[in-house]
Amino acid sequence: MSEFTENYNLWRRLPFPALRRGESLVRAGENLALIHGDLAHADEHVTQVIPFVDEGVFAPSRADVMGLLERVISRLERFGEGMETEEREVVDAHYRYAVLLHKVYGEFLRMGGS
Repeated sequence: MSEFTENYNLWRRLPFPALRRGESLVRAGENLALIHGDLAHADEHVTQVIPFVDEGVFAPSRADVMGLLERVISRLERFGEGMETEEREVVDAHYRYAVLLHKVYGEFLRMGGS
């Protein structure tokens, strides 16, 4: 099984990271709820990979998905510096999900563009 297939299958099985109800973590000039929303927006664009895997249809998003994910990853790295353990788990779940999306979409672009 290729790394792309493994990452794709993991992404499809993995639940979207959650925020705790009523949680509004603010740190380093960022609000985690806003980062969460941007990650959800990127996740929506990454769904373009599904028709590619299922039907061979390569139709990448017109948005700069890789740039969006790179900005989300960078913001999460800054946000997570020096956090408490419980808060860190929430930030780390978002970070791991964003990195996974970046891998899946990046490989999708490479495979479809060749």
